Amino acid sequence: MALEIQSIRALAMKLRTRLHLVVTGLAIVWAIVLVASEAQLTRARIREDIEASNQVTIQLLGRLVGIYWRAGGTQSLIGLLTQLGHVRSNDIVLTYRGGPVLYHSPPATYKAGHYAPAWFAHFVAPKVPRYVFPLPSGLELIVRAAPSRGVLDGWDAVRRLLAVAAVMLLIVNGLALWIVERAVAPLVIEQRLEEERRLIAHELHDEFGQSVTAIRSLAQAIVGQSSQPPMQEAARLISAEAARLYDAMHGLIPRLAPAALETLSLSEALEGLVRDLQRRHPSVVLTLRQELACDPDPGVSLAAYRVAQEGLVNALRHAHASRIDVELRAERGSLTVSVMDDGVGLPEDWSRPGHYGLRGLGDRVGHLGGKLTLRKRGARGTLVAAQLPLAGLPQVSA
Repeated sequence: MALEIQSIRALAMKLRTRLHLVVTGLAIVWAIVLVASEAQLTRARIREDIEASNQVTIQLLGRLVGIYWRAGGTQSLIGLLTQLGHVRSNDIVLTYRGGPVLYHSPPATYKAGHYAPAWFAHFVAPKVPRYVFPLPSGLELIVRAAPSRGVLDGWDAVRRLLAVAAVMLLIVNGLALWIVERAVAPLVIEQRLEEERRLIAHELHDEFGQSVTAIRSLAQAIVGQSSQPPMQEAARLISAEAARLYDAMHGLIPRLAPAALETLSLSEALEGLVRDLQRRHPSVVLTLRQELACDPDPGVSLAAYRVAQEGLVNALRHAHASRIDVELRAERGSLTVSVMDDGVGLPEDWSRPGHYGLRGLGDRVGHLGGKLTLRKRGARGTLVAAQLPLAGLPQVSA
């Protein structure tokens, strides 16, 4: 049983790992698409910004440079550029051709000291235009595009997108793992319940059965050795009650844990179940029809056995049936087990809380991906049928 529970936990771990890989892969693809889209938008924005800003700057300087040069020469031009200061998306330099730099426009104060990675800047920045205004005395006024702030804005946008993608990845992964845990938890619980049933059945057989047998033997010994009729009668009553209790216990053990499935196939176990119930209820006609080429998975076998067992016991105890037909067949990848009787039918409140047998069957069959059908058969009788996949999820073995 511990191995069965470990197999379900291993299945859950495998599902979690696969879900994690799938979700992570999708998140990575999504992030790549978003980053590429944002990079393209950033490149387009920078190109548009550079073109617009350069046109204004070049037209402005083209008019003023000549005026200020004629008015005051180099110093007058340096004064103009100093007053102009930083021009958005432009880098302005006044220098002698091949000589020292007389003026360089100040850096931008916007996000000063921060720069995007070189690879990102290389990817999004367009080819930077450069304009040169020749002046007398070998001077040159150079205007170059400076897209670093626009690139930094694009990089910050990408970082925000990546942060959102990381948060979404955590949320979706957490949600997926929660769904897997909720889906697998009932299977683990069912495994543990089956283990408890098996242990109780063994305790009843080994401990309680021996005690009842010992009580019956002592009572029979008193009957044989006592010469007092009242004592003999009391001992007989004790022996009869012990025998009744022993029979009731042996009728309960198969319902707790079908030991037959530990050593027999599903077909053989059902044959034994029907034969045993026929012996106990000789007035009822019990039939079993089987079309099963090979044994299904242990979990499917147990579920099919439980459906047949519950249907038979309910028909015998509550439906007052005179005939019960059990059918087991496998076709097209599914196993169908059905129990049909000619009794009084299902009670109106069969699905209310407290009727755990039929409701429990529905849960068990549903965990395997199957379907349980319960319905009346005309004026009299009930049909209990389950359709199960031949290869179900790992379930408890008997």
